Amino acid sequence: MRNGENQLQNLSVRIQAVMAMMLILFVHKLVREIPGSLNMEGTVGGIATITAAVLLAFSMTLLFFRIRWGLVLGSVPAVWAMLQWILVHVVQGHPDQNGVWWYPIFPIVQGALIIYFSVLAWRDKESFSQ
Repeated sequence: MRNGENQLQNLSVRIQAVMAMMLILFVHKLVREIPGSLNMEGTVGGIATITAAVLLAFSMTLLFFRIRWGLVLGSVPAVWAMLQWILVHVVQGHPDQNGVWWYPIFPIVQGALIIYFSVLAWRDKESFSQ
């Protein structure tokens, strides 16, 4: 670290944007999706949701250390967040926990923004140079 700057200040804005979106999706999974999936029948949903949360945490850690694979690993739960509502609400027929039909829009937008910012960060060669 140069001149007492911390690691987060040295990260590019593109990496910080991806990490911020991953953090929002991670908190969403902890607060709403994990408890909701554990209350549903079966354990597959709970395991998948916990796995996605762990992948997000691991991805943020990799990005903190400027390891590019964090973008790829973080895109997996982002794509899952965009598609999981189809599996849960349409295919399995579970109503939304809050009874609000438009609630799946939030994880869809979060996933799309993670992918968008990941592409921007991936293209920026300077973001990952030391």
